[in-house]
Amino acid sequence: MTERRQQLGGGLVAIAAGVLAAAMIYLRPETLNVPAWVAYVACAAFVFAGLAIIAHEFALHRTHAWLAVACVASLGVPGAWAAFGPGKRECSVSGPFFSSGGSDLVCRGAFGLGAVIVAVLLVWMVWRALRHGSGTEP
Repeated sequence: MTERRQQLGGGLVAIAAGVLAAAMIYLRPETLNVPAWVAYVACAAFVFAGLAIIAHEFALHRTHAWLAVACVASLGVPGAWAAFGPGKRECSVSGPFFSSGGSDLVCRGAFGLGAVIVAVLLVWMVWRALRHGSGTEP
């Protein structure tokens, strides 16, 4: 199998995984611990990643750049919701020699730090995507 076919196959598998997960959410929304929209956005990350892989294989540079932005934005939403969304959060904290329940503040703080890191990455990626659109970068 050629590398290009492997990449295209991987892209299609990622898209299928996102669509399948979204279908499962649609069929059993009561099993979620988050609002359905948060879960759907997480599923969209797989779809955007698959489309980005396919766009890259067809040398659609601008499209690839913006699909990568959409993928990272989708990945950031669940963490941002956990950090800044309404309601109390419950999580567990574990290490090599300990495990315990984390407080609302610890949960929100950890997810908040992750959300800030993803936001910084997202700003950088938008800047790069805008440069692709202006023709200053291949």
